Amino acid sequence: MKPRITRHFEQPDGTTDTRAGWEDLPTLPARIFVRIRKIMPDADANRTVIPGVNAYNWAHYEDVLGHFRKAVSMCPKVAVELEPHIRICQHVAAIPLDATDGAYQEQVRQWNGSSRLIRWLFSKPALHLRCKYCGQYTLYLDPISGVAWLGQNNCFRCGRGYPTPDFAWDGIDGQAYIYYRRSVTEEVFY
Repeated sequence: MKPRITRHFEQPDGTTDTRAGWEDLPTLPARIFVRIRKIMPDADANRTVIPGVNAYNWAHYEDVLGHFRKAVSMCPKVAVELEPHIRICQHVAAIPLDATDGAYQEQVRQWNGSSRLIRWLFSKPALHLRCKYCGQYTLYLDPISGVAWLGQNNCFRCGRGYPTPDFAWDGIDGQAYIYYRRSVTEEVFY
């Protein structure tokens, strides 16, 4: 059963506030974890959800699917919280990489296999992650920095705003905050 998203949300202390206001932002990242702790034992969450969250934030989408599917099989109620992330991971995992992506992967492979001297003399390749929309590698952009409607936080390949995965922002609360604030200019989001 999907949760009903309204203009109001529950803070971790049980109080209710209006979504997309200043009071929404400070507790946004914690709320999903508070809800998961209420429905899933900590030991199970530590073995499945936490490694999945870390893999998600590094755009290791295939690894995330393994962790989150295991979490859902252990505790079906957690599916409500993880479903937006699973949907993104399935979407990206289904997109084949192109020649540009392959060239980036090869560059990283060569860098990782190079000697200490080479690493000392030359700078590491800029970090790229797979865009959660188009699935292609794009320059890493901090999910909470820059403004997408000014072009400061957009995928270099597809142009969509906030392309880097972030567990809190891609969850129910983060998406509702973005929706109610109308934070992105892309109508496809709404």
